[in-house]
Amino acid sequence: MKRILLLLVGGTVCSSDSGNGVFSVSDKAGAALIENFRKSDSPFSETEFVLTENLFILSENMTVDRWNDIYRVYKKYTDSDRFDGVIFAHGTDTLGYSASLFSLLLSKADIPVFFVSSNAVLTDSRANGNDNFKAAVECICMGIEPNVYVCYKNISNGKMMLHLASRLKQCENYSEDFKSVGETDISAISPSVLEEIAKKFPRDKKIPILLPENFALKGSVAMITPYVGIDYSAFELSRYRAVLHLSYHSGTACADGKKSGSLLFLADHFDGDIYFSPAKRCGGIYESAHRIANENKIGFLYGSTNELIYSKLVIAYSLFDRKEDIDNFLNTEFNFEKFC
Repeated sequence: MKRILLLLVGGTVCSSDSGNGVFSVSDKAGAALIENFRKSDSPFSETEFVLTENLFILSENMTVDRWNDIYRVYKKYTDSDRFDGVIFAHGTDTLGYSASLFSLLLSKADIPVFFVSSNAVLTDSRANGNDNFKAAVECICMGIEPNVYVCYKNISNGKMMLHLASRLKQCENYSEDFKSVGETDISAISPSVLEEIAKKFPRDKKIPILLPENFALKGSVAMITPYVGIDYSAFELSRYRAVLHLSYHSGTACADGKKSGSLLFLADHFDGDIYFSPAKRCGGIYESAHRIANENKIGFLYGSTNELIYSKLVIAYSLFDRKEDIDNFLNTEFNFEKFC
């Protein structure tokens, strides 16, 4: 019989209707997930679960400090006890960011780690949270290769998808589906399906991130999304060491001289490091991207999701002071996060 740690972060999967149409995190969430699983038709319904304290974090309220709280609770339980797997019950709003972060922090975990969430409170007939939890438990019990994953049943087609956490993207507005590069349909979980996943993401290709004993993340990275009419003179960024600047879909951003609406203006006025993503430096690029590429202060990052790149930068600027060490860290692939 498998033994699984259930870490209750919060979010909809850990919430209930307070009676007036307002949803809030409930201290009964863990028991409800387990009870519903035991009532299911799973052959692993006798699995043993160990519950952590509920962190009561609505995912839209996630912060870097709260990431530290989650990591602290994870370490507290896994350092002192042995489990066959870990499940984080987490909200959907920031699932892509938290999954990306922990895919790096736990890149060499020797047990499978899952993030599960729900599109509605568990008592709602539309909710997929119980199915997501069941899929995660069954993957662990069937011996899935150790890594960090997300199980999520898409509402549009009813398919249960398994995502490698390092490649998960945020759910789009007006959607209740999650997507990732290399996602796998596990609507019918079987040993052969799990074997294919192990071949696709072999354990010996992962690299551990060496963290000091009292490691804590620091909120020293800002992220900016381009939009029509942006004015960089309105940003107060002095407390940040780095800025991740996202691009439009074609790998561009405003580079119209040194006007306050140009990314080149930000390069002139921000004392820290600037990263531009996702974009290529050469090979069929637009003039604006070429101008940005010629700005030595701006580093180009390519081949990973925005959620992963932001998380990787947060870790890098929490671990290192020297730019050389930061660049080496960013150029290292730890857990299949680079897909092109």
